[in-house]
Amino acid sequence: MVGGVIALDELWACTNCMACMEVCPVFNEHVPMIVGMRQYKVLMEADFSPELQLTYRNMENNSNPWGIGAHTRGDWAKELGVKTLAEDPDVEYLYYVGCSGSFDDSAMRGGNEYLSQTLMQVNIDAMNKYGVKKVICTCPHGYNTIKKDYPHFGGNFEVYHHTEIIADLIAQGRLKLKEQVSGLFTYHDSCFLGRYNDIYEQPRKILAAVPGMKLSEMASNHKRSFCCGAGGARMWMEEDIGERINDMRTDQAIAIKADTVAVACPFCLTMISDGIKDREMEEKMNALDIAEIVWKSMGIEEAPVDIPEEKSVEKNAPEEEAPAATD
Repeated sequence: MVGGVIALDELWACTNCMACMEVCPVFNEHVPMIVGMRQYKVLMEADFSPELQLTYRNMENNSNPWGIGAHTRGDWAKELGVKTLAEDPDVEYLYYVGCSGSFDDSAMRGGNEYLSQTLMQVNIDAMNKYGVKKVICTCPHGYNTIKKDYPHFGGNFEVYHHTEIIADLIAQGRLKLKEQVSGLFTYHDSCFLGRYNDIYEQPRKILAAVPGMKLSEMASNHKRSFCCGAGGARMWMEEDIGERINDMRTDQAIAIKADTVAVACPFCLTMISDGIKDREMEEKMNALDIAEIVWKSMGIEEAPVDIPEEKSVEKNAPEEEAPAATD
């Protein structure tokens, strides 16, 4: 089929957003088929883009797509007092920080199943070693992978997205939001949080709890939301054909005159931020993770530490370096 029925450009253009499966009247499962064809091209023919070659090599050598030394993966936590499981294994939750890299998910959906399973097994062995039971993810890609793929390899955990935890804490009265926010906000649904895992209301409940919140939906929302363009390993590949997906999604936010686009995925945050820059709207619009909005509304004076993106990766370190944990 590849190269005949389906052109290579079409095969690699897919973001795995699953919108096609959501609306298909005969319930075709396009995305698993596309991933399978990518696996054939990668594993059997070694035929994939040079950009992905570099990404895979970085994952193999340093367990992250940027090629940053794996020994630096915990640097983000040095000044925050965050303990690793090696320091304090008696905790309820593992904070899975490395979702922003989404190493195994990108490898899997980019067609490199061998690398994907290798990285997953390393993580699972380390997590089982420390008796991890519950995991909090900030990245919907990592959330989906740990929740749905890890059990096939012996990784059975209770997995929560950070919006689920935050929404629950607000409902219990354990998180107090007191500072008002200004401007018009809109929420961008992550494909892997929404269509893949049906998490639509928790992020909106969080925003609704923020004093003074003015929230408006974009034209495409909930199950019909528009992709940011980063899924399916597209985060690591350039778009050379047609209009950039993140720019098209940003246009929808511009159309409703939003001041802030709230997101719940680090990939979406990067893509929407880039879209805002591409449309030269930096002075009129910005993008924030929901957790950042909650932080602002909590009225805490001390600003969070500015962590460079490449140092936010917290996955797949050597086994003796335990993942970070929180109770």
